[in-house]
Amino acid sequence: MTVIKRIGWPYWVLSIILGLAVPVLLNNVSIGGFWRSGVIYGLIYSVVAGLIGHFVKHRGDRWWLIFVLPVLFALGIQLSGPKYALYFVPVYLCISYLAYGLSATEGM
Repeated sequence: MTVIKRIGWPYWVLSIILGLAVPVLLNNVSIGGFWRSGVIYGLIYSVVAGLIGHFVKHRGDRWWLIFVLPVLFALGIQLSGPKYALYFVPVYLCISYLAYGLSATEGM
């Protein structure tokens, strides 16, 4: 059990769902480019990336967990998805890093 907790399983599960499953699903569903790029990839995933960065810092988990969502998202887009969506990978990494860096470890 401690091994599962140590590798940060909630981040892995969320990143596998959002990084691999959702891009494959969106590629098979008839959805407009605005909704896919603007709302789902641009807004929702950015908020999730920020929350991951915040919770990694707040819970004291290992810093490299902020890379899990961007890397799995890049893999999911390479497997199926529009190639222009790869531009979101550095955006998610930057948002996670900023949320990680700007999160306070102690209460204010």
